Amino acid sequence: MLYEQIAPPPSLTNYVKYFWIGEAPASQHHLFIHHATAASSAKLVFHYQGGFHEKSASGEIRKSFSSGIQGQSKIHTQFISSQSIGILGVEFYPYAIPLLFSLPATELTNQYIDLKTFFGNKGEVLEESIFLAQSTGQRVSILTQFLESLIKPAKKTHIIDAVQQLNKSKGNINLELFARQLPFSQRQFERLFKELVGFSPKSYLRILKFEKALPLIYSVDSFTSLALDAGYYDQAHFNHDFKEFTGLHPKDYLKATINQEGLYA
Repeated sequence: MLYEQIAPPPSLTNYVKYFWIGEAPASQHHLFIHHATAASSAKLVFHYQGGFHEKSASGEIRKSFSSGIQGQSKIHTQFISSQSIGILGVEFYPYAIPLLFSLPATELTNQYIDLKTFFGNKGEVLEESIFLAQSTGQRVSILTQFLESLIKPAKKTHIIDAVQQLNKSKGNINLELFARQLPFSQRQFERLFKELVGFSPKSYLRILKFEKALPLIYSVDSFTSLALDAGYYDQAHFNHDFKEFTGLHPKDYLKATINQEGLYA
């Protein structure tokens, strides 16, 4: 299995956390199963090799897109493939959606949207170019040029600064005290925040805290100490959020994903 993160160029550092590549073998007898969890920010995904079916929390199975945008999400989904896979992804900052795509982030919350549906003809051309590229470098270069063409002057910088401060807290911050320090009323803050990020501030902090804890499950001896280190009141609260955002108990998630750590971040 291959997983690699690639830093964006300076032109995209305000919008893109990183590009990533994931490749893994699979067959009819050895399925590749990825457990997509709750996420605080959106991503673009291109399946340049193989294909997936999605299994929702309700058990519904459907064919997944070949390329598309996955919005910030509080839901969990399994992606299943019987073919060896190759994926190119872009991990955005939470506020990148309205800045690049000129629409409220709420329109993408809990949504998986086909690239051609989202971008129209531009999406079809972009997908074809990515799939015809012969190397990771070529794919990232094509995607970089596309994203650079979407950059516009930033607006609402105060609320962007607020999101960045919350990100640094990893979900461990007194939200009421934090909001009082901002040049908005509480109501304004919550409205602008949801337009920019797609979640209420309270929901966003829950996901940030979960995202801080998630990668640590592979390296700790005790889930109790992990929960406390991540800022949870106790392990019971950690278990509750973990099950809501992944569909699995921490031990079951660890067992299911131990060989896929990092892939499809």
